[in-house]
Amino acid sequence: MKLTMTVFLSLIFASSAALAGHHEEQPDPAGGSIFFQTDDPAAYIALLKSDEKLFKASGAVQRGVCFNSTGMTESGRGWTYAFYPNMESALAGSDALVDPKNQDMIRKYQAVSNFRGSVHYTVIRPHPRSLASATARNIAVQVDDVAAYLGALETMEAKGKAKGLDVAFSAYTPMGAGPLFSGANGTVSYVADVLVHFDAPTSGELGKFFDLMSSTDMGSDFYDTVAKLDRKLVMDQIVRCMNTNSAM
Repeated sequence: MKLTMTVFLSLIFASSAALAGHHEEQPDPAGGSIFFQTDDPAAYIALLKSDEKLFKASGAVQRGVCFNSTGMTESGRGWTYAFYPNMESALAGSDALVDPKNQDMIRKYQAVSNFRGSVHYTVIRPHPRSLASATARNIAVQVDDVAAYLGALETMEAKGKAKGLDVAFSAYTPMGAGPLFSGANGTVSYVADVLVHFDAPTSGELGKFFDLMSSTDMGSDFYDTVAKLDRKLVMDQIVRCMNTNSAM
C-alpha cells in the first residue's frame, strides 16, 4: 500500500538509536516533525536550544532541526524532529502545541518562521550511531519489497564503513502524512513506501562516499541489486541537521 507523505523527515538521524529496543518486546520508536520556512535560520536554532519549556511539555527524548541544502525551491526551508519511545507518546506530545499554557512559546516560533506542515512517523530501522550534527541525503522511495531494499542499503553502509567512512542510515514510515510542501508556489503529493536518512559527520565525507558509489563496484553492486526491486525515487534532498535538546 502506497503512503502519502509530507516531506522527508525526516528526519532524522540520531536519537532513534538510543530509543530502539527489541521489536518483539515493545513498540517501535516514533517521531514527529514540523516543517517551516524561516529567513533567519540562526535565530530559529537559538530559539530551539533555549526552549526547554515546550520541549519538556512534549515529552520528547530528543529534538533537533534540519535545513535543506538542495531539493527545495524556497530558501530557509527546514523541519524540526522529535523522537519518542513509541507512537503513543509521539501523538500525545503534539498536544503540547495546542495547550494554552504553551502559546507564549508558540508565538515566538511564529515570529521567526512560517508553518509548512507536520507529520508523525515510525522508526523501522534505527540509526546505528548518534551525531551532534551531520550532513545527510534524504530520499523517499517507492519499492515493493521494503525489507529487501533496506538489506541492500545495509550492505552498502557496511562497504562504506569498510573503506573507513563514518556513514550510516535510518529508515522511517510516515503516519498521517499529507502533501509535501515543495515551495512557495504550491504543493506536490509524493508517494513513498520508505523514507531513508543516510548521513556522515561532514559534507565532504558524505560526498566522498558518493564518489565511491559512482566509481567503484560498491555502487554498481548496489544498483544491480535495487534494479531488481523496481525502485523509484520520489524525493531526493541534501540536508544539514543538528540535535538541539535532549532529555537523556
